[in-house]
Amino acid sequence: MSATAAIRALCDVPGKALRDALLVYAKGNSRAPAAIRADAILYGELVRHYLQWSAALLTTMEQAAAVRPACKSAVDRLVELADAYFRDTARWPAAAHLDHPLRLLIPAYYTVRGVQQVNSLLRPELVSVDLAEAHEFVVEILGHGVSQKVSQHKNADLKALTRIADEPPPVAEPLHHRSFLHASQRSRLAEARAPKPAPPPAPAAPPPAPAVTIEKDKPLALGWSLELSDKRIVVERTNSFDSGSYYSRETFLDLARGHRYRLLQTSFSRVSSGGLSIGGPSRKESRGEWKVQVTGDTARLALIGDDGGVVSFALKKGGRDYVTLDGHDRAWMPL
Repeated sequence: MSATAAIRALCDVPGKALRDALLVYAKGNSRAPAAIRADAILYGELVRHYLQWSAALLTTMEQAAAVRPACKSAVDRLVELADAYFRDTARWPAAAHLDHPLRLLIPAYYTVRGVQQVNSLLRPELVSVDLAEAHEFVVEILGHGVSQKVSQHKNADLKALTRIADEPPPVAEPLHHRSFLHASQRSRLAEARAPKPAPPPAPAAPPPAPAVTIEKDKPLALGWSLELSDKRIVVERTNSFDSGSYYSRETFLDLARGHRYRLLQTSFSRVSSGGLSIGGPSRKESRGEWKVQVTGDTARLALIGDDGGVVSFALKKGGRDYVTLDGHDRAWMPL
């Protein structure tokens, strides 16, 4: 299998896996752009479209170089580097907010940036293509820090390439490669990015009763605190198989007696296609303070992160081996 064919195979990710990954990203990341939170399904579809579009762009460069021999060595080098970058996942910049298969955007962005640089060294260009919308879309998901590191990798890898002298006429016209977005996609993306009108003000209501905290309702709050101390709660345990892809994730909440918590998420993913396999384990961890808040007969477990984020769960009694969080039974065990 050629290098470009291998890249195309890796970029052919099932749409459901990408849509699900974007939904998880949008719901679990308070810093996610508002447009992604507004239409995560659209962004999942466009990520799949970008992966396939970027692989096709590399193929178009190869086709154009086939009729312009002076350019072939530069394009061959680009293909070789792109293939190596797809395989060398350890070199990809850290992106804690992205799980596989969204992380495939990193080598795909490297490939498109590489096409842009090699194209700029040739006169006339090998391929006529507008990359502005594609760059804007990927940077919106990766973030400026990750995208800048990818560009630095690309610059270091291609620094040995120099501008190729103008070829004597006749020179073939540049091949045209379609724009990243179709008209309908462009319209839907603009709608997702448009500022949303502020909701109408709510009618005046009497002030709520003050929350009864640990200090004001010791029997219930302290009872929960004693039960939760030194416990591990299994918040999530999932796995899935889909067309050569495997994905699993486990999330544990450790509640220490000193009201400190650790939220640990471990995941493993693997995508296999055309004899190639990429992916591996990943790990996220956050820490902070936990406490029980009580209003009337209702208790909530509040997690106050060291980074300032706050998450809370409705608590209800379960069985000997489980507790109910937000209406879902979750296994728990001593630390």
